[in-house]
Amino acid sequence: MATFERFSAVFLSHGAPNILLEDSPASRFLKRLGSLIEKPERILVVSAHWQTVLPTIGASSVFETLHDFSGFEEALYRVRYPARGVPEEARRLQENLKNLGIPCLIETERGLDHGAWVPLIALYPAADVPVIPVSLPQSFSPDDLIQLGTFLRESFPEKTLLIGSGGITHNLFAYRPGRPPYPQVVAFDAWLKDNLLKKNTGALLDFQSGAPETRFNHPTEEHLLPLFVVMGFGYDTPCPVLLHEEISGGSLSLASYGFPRPGQAEVPDWESLETDPKPSSWNTGSLPLSE
Repeated sequence: MATFERFSAVFLSHGAPNILLEDSPASRFLKRLGSLIEKPERILVVSAHWQTVLPTIGASSVFETLHDFSGFEEALYRVRYPARGVPEEARRLQENLKNLGIPCLIETERGLDHGAWVPLIALYPAADVPVIPVSLPQSFSPDDLIQLGTFLRESFPEKTLLIGSGGITHNLFAYRPGRPPYPQVVAFDAWLKDNLLKKNTGALLDFQSGAPETRFNHPTEEHLLPLFVVMGFGYDTPCPVLLHEEISGGSLSLASYGFPRPGQAEVPDWESLETDPKPSSWNTGSLPLSE
């Protein structure tokens, strides 16, 4: 299977942290995806679980692993993902954004939340790619977030992967394990897929009023918002690619999308991500656990 060498950005629906312990379509997808993307020199990660007043950039030398959840398997609280940071690049990015008129802060103490380290462990389990976390500014509109993504791309035009981590739908109140998808979720999921694959940016920017059943699918909107940063970073993609689709517990769409750069010569068969016999790069017995 070909390596998808020119991915600029991906939006990954990260699900619950115990996806790392499961054998499910979503976990198999994440395991395979890391072996298909050429290893970048750095990863920018925008997680739904890091919201700030102003744009903030993580600049630790080595990031701690935050266990910002409760009620899950004990093994998850012992997971450690010692991702390296690149403080000098983070500070250079801060200056670039300030020069564009975007007030921006540096954070040297905060670790990686599960919205960041869950997909990172799946894609790069050796923690051998430096990471620069970028927060979700609470006051930014979807259009502002697209502009932020574009500015990030201008700062790192090559050999960089941006991961937006959230969820295409995210109604935990309605979640019921094993439940068939709610009609409201099916409608929103299909609407977003149609407009994203057609690059209908205007409709997506107006999702609060234009999409079906927005409030049911997003009682709060933070899990969808990283998608707009990804759209900005991958602005020059010929066409976004659906990487995975699945609805869990009736209410969580785990759809994920990729944004290839122009000139991609060969596109892998994404439908084989869950079934390809090639061994996965990690399994539940090889998670990086503390004693």
